[in-house]
Amino acid sequence: MAGYFPKRFSSQVVDKLLIVVYPVPYYILALVLLMIFTYYWPIFPLVGGARGPAAWSWKYISSLLHHSFLPALSIVIGATAFRFIMAKALTSSEKSSDYVRYAEMAAVPKDKILLFYVIRNTMLPQVTDLGLSLGTIFEVRSSPKSCMAIRAWEVCSTTASSRRLQRDYGITLLSIVGIATASLLVDLSYPLFDPRVRYR
Repeated sequence: MAGYFPKRFSSQVVDKLLIVVYPVPYYILALVLLMIFTYYWPIFPLVGGARGPAAWSWKYISSLLHHSFLPALSIVIGATAFRFIMAKALTSSEKSSDYVRYAEMAAVPKDKILLFYVIRNTMLPQVTDLGLSLGTIFEVRSSPKSCMAIRAWEVCSTTASSRRLQRDYGITLLSIVGIATASLLVDLSYPLFDPRVRYR
């Protein structure tokens, strides 16, 4: 919407905000979030992990979500900023394409053009990127600095400082299976977004 309606006030505000956030590393965002939500407004815990033994109970799951919200938010904000910039660039390219101009000349409502023409074509790279990102969920990419900034998981510093996990073949195998599965799911989901793709 920010790419198709760039002159709207809401589009300009979101655009400028996420462009400022995009180059900031996620561990710096994590420090800012910690300062805001654990010191000035103590809503979330500063340290520790989920309380009690792991179980499918509301007490454990709620504690897990409560402790993991800020670390996840710091990563999600940066990823959202990157995908916003990519989606806006793709939308600007699609907006100037011939079929969109033809639809506008044919007096097709702009909301319909955005929903059924522009979004469906810009979703393809986004779905691919999201699927591959989910496939790398098992990768060990933590660093000591980022783990010190995001202290909600007690195991985080241990994971970052342990070289054994980086050499663990189980992690490598899970990464391969995760990426391959994500690629398969992305390929199977293409017909939902692109009407030109059909599986027989």
